[in-house]
Amino acid sequence: SQIEENAEIEKYAQAYAEMKPKQAAGIFEAMTNDLDLAARILGEMEADARGAILGVMDPEVAAKITKIMEPDS
Repeated sequence: SQIEENAEIEKYAQAYAEMKPKQAAGIFEAMTNDLDLAARILGEMEADARGAILGVMDPEVAAKITKIMEPDS
């Protein structure tokens, strides 16, 4: 269900936020076949945790994820 899925995303977000940014960034970079999921997890995080992770991520991957997270204007 949607609620269960959201709870899962929140759990992931919390887990990744507790990791070292470089470690979390590496995992997100490896999720190239599912950047939508990476974007959803990052979107659940506090802005500073998200910023720290995106900051040490491969710029190309970070840009793709940011584009996904950006609400369609």
